[in-house]
Amino acid sequence: MVLDRWPPVYDADDLKLVIRELASSSDISKKFYGSRSSGIPYQGDIIELNSALPLIWSDGQPAVHGNFQDWLVIGNTCDLHRNNKDVGFTQIVPIISIDANTANKQYDQKDFLSYAYSRRFYLPPWGAKLENSFSFADFLKPVTVHKSAILDHASIKATMSQHTWLLLHSCLVRFLARDDGRFD
Repeated sequence: MVLDRWPPVYDADDLKLVIRELASSSDISKKFYGSRSSGIPYQGDIIELNSALPLIWSDGQPAVHGNFQDWLVIGNTCDLHRNNKDVGFTQIVPIISIDANTANKQYDQKDFLSYAYSRRFYLPPWGAKLENSFSFADFLKPVTVHKSAILDHASIKATMSQHTWLLLHSCLVRFLARDDGRFD
């Protein structure tokens, strides 16, 4: 028995067009990151929080993987601003940063820069120490984190402009609600 393929919950061609328009806009190259005065992280912020990635390994047992310094906040901004009694947790994904020369050999950077990948979100350098690095957020590795860990132990390294935040949302929708590809 062959099951029909589940469609995405959005029009795939329209979303591809939106992502392409946002990614190719002059706004993104000029103003990927913005600024604001609040000390509480927002969705789309890059935070520094030295931590390993908690996960369930292939043997079904809890494990930790690697050590990541930078993370992208993907949890809702409003949840970060609520008290811990109402909403105690949020979500982050690790940011992978590699040397730009290595990235040139391993990845088709044109696809990253056009946001063609559905599981990885390209992030241009946000600080001087990253000028020769290539970074992306890995949507396949979400982590639930207690908000106190972020509020008390993390620091905000960069915040997205509104334009970039719209691109992030478009890419998250595509990642979470894309055609399931069960027969590809």
